[in-house]
Amino acid sequence: MKAKWLPISAAVALALGSVSASAVDFHGYMRAGMSYAAQGGSAYCIGHGGAGHIVGRLGDECDTYAEIGLSQEVFNKADNKFTVNTLMVWGTKEGNWDTQYNPWQGVSAPEVNRTGQDIGQRASLREAYAEYTMPNGASIWAGKRYNQRKDVHIMDYYYLNNSGYGLGIHNIAAGNLGSLNFDIIKSNPGAFGKEAPEQDVTINSYKLQAGWRGIPMWTDASLDIDLIYAWENLDKWQKSKEGGNQHGNNGFMALVEYTQGNFFGGFNKLSFTYGSDALDGVGVATWNHEAQWVIPYKQRGNGYRFLDWGVIEQPSWNLGYAVILTHNDVKNMNDNKDGGSSWTPATGNDYVFVIRPSYKWSDFTSTVLEYGYANLNSAPSDTWNRFDASKADRNHRTSLSKLTIAQQWTPGSHFWARPSIRVFATWMSGKGMDNRNTHLEDNHQIVLGGQVEAWW
Repeated sequence: MKAKWLPISAAVALALGSVSASAVDFHGYMRAGMSYAAQGGSAYCIGHGGAGHIVGRLGDECDTYAEIGLSQEVFNKADNKFTVNTLMVWGTKEGNWDTQYNPWQGVSAPEVNRTGQDIGQRASLREAYAEYTMPNGASIWAGKRYNQRKDVHIMDYYYLNNSGYGLGIHNIAAGNLGSLNFDIIKSNPGAFGKEAPEQDVTINSYKLQAGWRGIPMWTDASLDIDLIYAWENLDKWQKSKEGGNQHGNNGFMALVEYTQGNFFGGFNKLSFTYGSDALDGVGVATWNHEAQWVIPYKQRGNGYRFLDWGVIEQPSWNLGYAVILTHNDVKNMNDNKDGGSSWTPATGNDYVFVIRPSYKWSDFTSTVLEYGYANLNSAPSDTWNRFDASKADRNHRTSLSKLTIAQQWTPGSHFWARPSIRVFATWMSGKGMDNRNTHLEDNHQIVLGGQVEAWW
């Protein structure tokens, strides 16, 4: 029956005009490479996909990662379009010295690594949604998607990422004043009870986002405004004292971003972000993917983030850069004094600077330098893996530095030309490379390697 049904259903669909003749849109991203650690053993990476690469990603990526996307326009009549979209992700665990070439790669089981880290490969369906685009350009979507994201590429750093399951309406024209977007997104962060992980329970979190994008200013300049309110929908047990530190948390975030195009051949983006309570992570520089995670326990306070980044493009050279300044002032308000302690950062300021200049030898090859420096009031987001969990240890400032030189070959000389095939040498140093977990005797290392990065 199946062999007969599929051709019949396709013929009926074509007769009704509901199938587009266009080819499937195949798109994606990938990175992969090898590294040689001068100190022996496996190379250690400062950054990882969770915290981003706080001192730059060039020469600091220990993983293999790929996103494979397939999209299809299934209906198009009188400019009424329906599309279906999927995105599969595959990768190896990143950022831990003992996982890069572990013989158990391919196995994702807690018993393989008693520290709680996943050693093996990871795979997931990141996007599965449908979208209806109207003749006026507005669109309605539902499902699971990468949604309303803003990132600094040279750091793999998402300063806005309200992705997840949900629905929304985008590109509502606001006359000559840009467009409006509205979304509601659900996320499910794990929250720990008094006897974790036995009482580990999923909290249902929701985020309502309103965005006003592309507000025109002067020549080649525009403004974006995004507002997000987050809340948690708890059951009776989660609200009770037996629920440990799961007392619920609401939060608010506001982001204002000014974009200047035609900026020395490129662009510059200047933004300010404020977050409170469940979204106060903006006050910690290493808190990546802001707005995707809702802090699941009772934490009260404010976070502030100033970010300036961009790209300069000139005939014989280009330059990528980023500066991040944050301030964090939060308190752990849980009845259980230990509840949430590993998530609550110390009050203070973080300072981050990354620069990537490149000299173009031809249309196909260039030499790239990348230098990054971070002075952090608190440890990176995987605090519990690299530092003692005690408050005193986390209150010590952390400094990190990285310098990479790379020769790369690309199909074009501009900053965004990909694929990029690279050979590189990296030096990195700092307190953040605690030798209890990296096996480095003096908190620094030299790494040689090769990598490909591509998108299409």
